[in-house]
Amino acid sequence: MKTSGNATLKIVPATDADQQIEVLIDENDGRVALRYSTWTDGLGWCAQKTIWLDGAQLDHLHRALTVARVRLRCASKEEKAVPAEIIHLPIIDHSRIRA
Repeated sequence: MKTSGNATLKIVPATDADQQIEVLIDENDGRVALRYSTWTDGLGWCAQKTIWLDGAQLDHLHRALTVARVRLRCASKEEKAVPAEIIHLPIIDHSRIRA
């Protein structure tokens, strides 16, 4: 969707069906926006908050989101990990073994 020099790159649905995050690019000045919207019966999608980012901010946000995603995945794996069972083996005294 394109409006006033802005083009929607992606609409990310939220967990709730009545919320979404829209990623926009302003082709005139090269900035990117994140727009949080909610659905209102009778009105449709209503923008609640729009955050404009320049290239440097977008790079920093991308790195921060990547770190957050990795940490969440690691935390999820740790929760699912089953502790290993320790098997106690007999101790062999090699000094008593004759060759």
